[in-house]
Amino acid sequence: MNNKIRVCLIGSGFVGKKHAAAYRNQYNAKLQVVCDTNEDSAKTLAEEYGFERVETDWHKAVSAEDVDLVCVCVPNNAHFEIVSEAIKYGKHVSCEKPLGLNSSESEKLVKMAKEKGIIATCCYNIIRVPAITYAQKIIKSGDLGKVVCFKGSYDNDRLANPNAPFEWRMLKKNATGGSLCDLAINILAVSQFLVGDIISVCGMTDIVHPKRKDGKGNLIEVENDDIAQFICSYKNGAMGYISSNRVAPGSKQDMRFEIQFTEGTIRFSLERMNEIQIYRFNENGFSTVISDEKEWFCTGYEELKTIDAHEFLNNIKNQISPDTDFSFATKIDYVIESVLESTEKKTWINVKSSFIE
Repeated sequence: MNNKIRVCLIGSGFVGKKHAAAYRNQYNAKLQVVCDTNEDSAKTLAEEYGFERVETDWHKAVSAEDVDLVCVCVPNNAHFEIVSEAIKYGKHVSCEKPLGLNSSESEKLVKMAKEKGIIATCCYNIIRVPAITYAQKIIKSGDLGKVVCFKGSYDNDRLANPNAPFEWRMLKKNATGGSLCDLAINILAVSQFLVGDIISVCGMTDIVHPKRKDGKGNLIEVENDDIAQFICSYKNGAMGYISSNRVAPGSKQDMRFEIQFTEGTIRFSLERMNEIQIYRFNENGFSTVISDEKEWFCTGYEELKTIDAHEFLNNIKNQISPDTDFSFATKIDYVIESVLESTEKKTWINVKSSFIE
C-alpha cells in the first residue's frame, strides 16, 4: 500500500459528500475515484473535492488496482453486493449503516472480511461524539457504580408533514425498518458502545402517515415504521427503553439518552453535543461538562465524519479492527430484527447472539 490510502467513494449524494469532505481532510488519504450512475453528479463532486477520476460502473471502481479503501454511500439494499465485491478484491471497506439489508447479509460480510483479512467498519460515527467517548471512560472507571438502566430516544421532524414526499427508504425491500433503521439505529449504536449487548426485547411500531405522494403525484403505501418503541434487557443485567420517531413535530436531531447507575446518572442530548451532564451522590444536582475528549471541540455532524475517517485510517495503518467493525453492526441488525418480530408476535423476543460470540 502507498503512504497515502487511496479512497474510492461509491455514491455522490448527501452522505457521499460528507465522506468526501472527511477524507479530504486527512493527511494520509488520497481521493482517487468517485463513482455514481449519475455521471454529472460524480463529476461535480470530483471537481469540488479533488478526486482523480470519475466512474459510473461500481464494479470497475471497486476492482481498480489503484484503490485501497472503498466507501459505500448508497441505499441500504445495494450495500451487500458492493461491499462483498470490494472485499473480494482485498479492499478495506467503510460502509454506511445499516451494514446489510438484514442480519443474514451482515453475517456473510463479517465472515468474508475475516477470511480476506481486510479492515472494515460500519459508519456508526455517532459514537465519535467526544462527550460520548468521555461517558464511556466514566462507565469503565466504575466511578458511578453499576449500570442499572439505559433510556434512549431519537426523534426527527423531517417527515412530520403528511405532504412530505414518498422516499425510497419507506419500502421494506429497501429498508427493513423505517425510523428503526434510520434513527433508532444510532441510539442502538450508543447503547451497544456504552452498555453492551441487548439480549431480549419487547416492542411496538406504528405508521402515522400510511400513504405519501411520489414525485409524479401517485399515492404510495408506506411499508415501514414511522414510530418504534421497545423495552429491553442487557447481558450485564441492566434494563432499557429505546424509541424513535421520524414524524415528531419540532424535533430536529433530538437524540438523547440517560444512563442510570447505582451511584449516579449520565445525561446527553445530541442537540447540545459538546456537553454531558453528570450526577454523583452527595452533589446537589447535575454538573455540565464541556467535553473536548482527544482535543476535538465544538463538533458537528461533519466533524464526526472527520473523526470517524481519522480513526479508521489509523485502524488500517495499524491493522487493528475498529470498535464499529462488521460484528458490531451485525449485533445492531439482530436487535432491529428482534424488535420487528416482537411487534408482529406481540411478545418478548430473545436476540440472536450465537454468531457473534
